[in-house]
Amino acid sequence: MKNIVTKQKDNLIIMVLPCSFDVSQYEEFKSICEKFKSDDNRYEIDFSETQYMDSSALGMLLLLREQVQGDKKRVLLTNVSGTALKILEIAQFNQLFDFS
Repeated sequence: MKNIVTKQKDNLIIMVLPCSFDVSQYEEFKSICEKFKSDDNRYEIDFSETQYMDSSALGMLLLLREQVQGDKKRVLLTNVSGTALKILEIAQFNQLFDFS
């Protein structure tokens, strides 16, 4: 199991997700959200290595969305492709998050 790689550049928190973004990362994701909880922080969730995600991954993204009070400008999903992109589109997360 690979961990989530976290980088901080000023008030931008970058989380590089592992190949498999699933229930096994729940506690880690939650603790990263807690650690960087601030009204000033923005988040970039990098899916460049992610090939698989399960329904708990969707829940984790919703947890982060709740933390930023639904502010679309504060969470950006980057490098989303393949299966992860299909899952996010089916769940209509493109209406909840900005993608790049």
